[in-house]
Amino acid sequence: MTTRLTIHIILVATLLSILGCSKFALDTEWRSGTFRLIAIDTLGQMSLINTSDESWKGIGPTVFSVGADDHFIVLAQHPSTNDAGGFDRSVTHYYVVERANWRRGVRGPLSKEQYAVLGASLSLPKFTKTFEDLK
Repeated sequence: MTTRLTIHIILVATLLSILGCSKFALDTEWRSGTFRLIAIDTLGQMSLINTSDESWKGIGPTVFSVGADDHFIVLAQHPSTNDAGGFDRSVTHYYVVERANWRRGVRGPLSKEQYAVLGASLSLPKFTKTFEDLK
């Protein structure tokens, strides 16, 4: 193998390694615009983030269902019980994120009844991705 070919192989391997280490690369489970559902270590840590602003705390864990349209992102979430990805399936919270005002436009946690009333008044999108093992 020539020295030039070896250098190219090392360069490509290094670049692939760097690109693969992006915090949004391998752990992204869903995306819509700059919004992502990510699970860093376990699916139980599933959270909504906005990649355009790392200071926004987001919503989670444990988000188990999501839907979106041009105006809103809707989420169903079981509250976390620990940092290791544990969550309480007996409780479900609902969240609505207004895309145009996502910093202040988060509604929730909402009960199922509150979410139904809000959904009827705002024409919210349907849930389109559900993680059955988290449901």
